[in-house]
Amino acid sequence: MKPYPPVPEGLVVEREVPVLRVVLDRPERRNALTDEAVLALTDTIDAASSDDAIRVIALSGRGDHFCSGLDLAQRQGSERRRPGSVQRRMRWHVNRLIPTMLEAQTPIVVAAKGWTIGLGLALALAADFAVVADDARLWAPFTTFGFTPDSGASWLLPRLVGVARAKEMLMLGRRISGAQAAEWGMVHRAVPADEVAPTADALVGELARAATVAVGLSKLLVHRAMTEDLDRHLADEGFAMELASRTEDFRENLAARREQRDPDFKGR
Repeated sequence: MKPYPPVPEGLVVEREVPVLRVVLDRPERRNALTDEAVLALTDTIDAASSDDAIRVIALSGRGDHFCSGLDLAQRQGSERRRPGSVQRRMRWHVNRLIPTMLEAQTPIVVAAKGWTIGLGLALALAADFAVVADDARLWAPFTTFGFTPDSGASWLLPRLVGVARAKEMLMLGRRISGAQAAEWGMVHRAVPADEVAPTADALVGELARAATVAVGLSKLLVHRAMTEDLDRHLADEGFAMELASRTEDFRENLAARREQRDPDFKGR
């Protein structure tokens, strides 16, 4: 198992087997992420995906807002960087976080209220299930600030909502509500704000009791299907089925059917 990284200020990580709970904890800054928090969040998700005791990752924000993106104020300074510094920094920074979320076979559930902006929006889009408040405000403000999308937003949005709606959000900077995001298929579900936590917790519990290997392989197949041709994908399905059919959970389901009871999956 890969070791978990040190937890920086502004991030809370609680390993409550079989759940890893990660809380963005800077409510006074609408949970804007520092550079240190981005790196730690990436390494934490990566470590959890190799932790056999963890079957689901729950990500939320402290207070009234999920995440207002990167804390750009921490980068203000007089030092002039040489050309290309932004691109070079992104390679080891935000450009590691979203692929790590997508590649982790451990399912990720996001619970989001209030502002979900920029990198915060990308976190919700990259999660396997995002439960958002119906009055949450989802915003990709990049062009309104004079720069361009990052964190995979321009890759994720068209795949989730289509090109026309993605252009509306990314090029025109349109804000949408959680209810509209659910209607568009951008998120798993929108509920009243006071129901976000219990709804997300119920989903986390369901995933924590599921056949974890089969769930993770299904996630892998869905994401690979976006870029593979059918023949390659059918081959991948065959390998995934072969692996899943050799798990303890698969055998437990067979036993449960014979004994006419619900299966008790252990995630193995």
